[in-house]
Amino acid sequence: MVRRVIQCAMPTLRRRRRWPIAATLWLLALPAMGQGADAPSPPSDGAAPVTELPTAKPPPLEPNRQVLVVEAPRDKPPPLELGPADIPGPACTAEHHQPVIDEALAMARTRIREAVRLVRDEPDHPHVRRWFGNAPRKTIRMTLELTAARLDDMAGVAIRCNDPPGCPGGRFAYARERDMVLGLCPPFFRARMDGTDSRWGILIHEASHLAANTRDHAYRPTGALTLAKENAARAAENADNYEYFVETLPR
Repeated sequence: MVRRVIQCAMPTLRRRRRWPIAATLWLLALPAMGQGADAPSPPSDGAAPVTELPTAKPPPLEPNRQVLVVEAPRDKPPPLELGPADIPGPACTAEHHQPVIDEALAMARTRIREAVRLVRDEPDHPHVRRWFGNAPRKTIRMTLELTAARLDDMAGVAIRCNDPPGCPGGRFAYARERDMVLGLCPPFFRARMDGTDSRWGILIHEASHLAANTRDHAYRPTGALTLAKENAARAAENADNYEYFVETLPR
């Protein structure tokens, strides 16, 4: 009985030994199956493939067609035209300076007459109080009338244009009472004919020095307005107060 059992078990053992061998063969075949039919085969001698370098030169690049070629100008530019502010003095030229001066004088004469009427007819007008505070209206009116008379008759006044010794920095103009000189500087000729510090307003400022002995206690609109609030007597002597009073006159 024992012998038969052993004989029957032997074939079973032999069948079990075949499976490991078959599985091993199947695993070894997987890499070849994964490569597929299109996979390149390595060189037979094991060396890397050699790629030949190109020997022909590349074609030349086409020129950039978007570049705009502009010929350099051959003619010299025309000389700059000189304005009245560029022509040195002290003599005023009839061609460049005098027309500018005459235009400013005409406007100054017209506007200062309007200022005289306002102070005479409405001495307590807010515009008068704004620039002169509670200063005597008679003093203000007399100063305006004397200045208007001087602007109407400039005989005896020597007008100089762009005189370097009298025009340092950004000075608009200057006046000398002792020898009756009215100097106009380059900033005067560059000034406009409207707003504050206009050409005609500058003439009122300087003419008030010559005609009514006004002074320069304060400059610019802010200084003049402050002077009218803090020291009305000095505001009635200040040339800028008269200039800005006339330039900002309500119309």
